[in-house]
Amino acid sequence: MATLEVDGRIRNLFVLHLDVAAEELTPEARLSEDLCVDSLTAVELLMILEDEFDIALPEDEVGDMKTFAELVTVVAERVDHS
Repeated sequence: MATLEVDGRIRNLFVLHLDVAAEELTPEARLSEDLCVDSLTAVELLMILEDEFDIALPEDEVGDMKTFAELVTVVAERVDHS
């Protein structure tokens, strides 16, 4: 699956489930500081992403992600290897 498609699907998930405005989802947007993804939201996001893409994402790996672009990259890599 192309990274661009993964990016679009993740954007939709943020808008639908996390009530984040689409224009806030820039590649350099910081997950915690800019997008208000706290630890509880991170767990919710992890479950949503795993369901949407039928992948497994280790919590520690998700915790290391700092920006929206890093999140898209990690998910795209997992999708390509599943």
